[in-house]
Amino acid sequence: MRSRKALNLRTAQDLRSNSVEAIRNELRLLYEELDAQYRLLHQDVSTIQVDTDGFIYFGNKDTLGTFRMGRIGADWVLQHQTTTIGTWVTIDLAAGS
Repeated sequence: MRSRKALNLRTAQDLRSNSVEAIRNELRLLYEELDAQYRLLHQDVSTIQVDTDGFIYFGNKDTLGTFRMGRIGADWVLQHQTTTIGTWVTIDLAAGS
């Protein structure tokens, strides 16, 4: 996950005026910055998908190099798609009971 840049909030001394219009403008700028940060966060989170087959995918499940984890029977597996789409190689397995 990429690191987030810090929000640069302006102080009261930075404001040139305390008029209603200046305050509205500052609130608009703050809203736009928070919206941009939320969208970045949402982009990172949206790459993890829980599909109907019960796996959590890290990346697009139709792309080589994607990882997934989930259950096969009673076993918990971590798999990687390395050769052809639809072919998964088990990297680690925790045997169930």
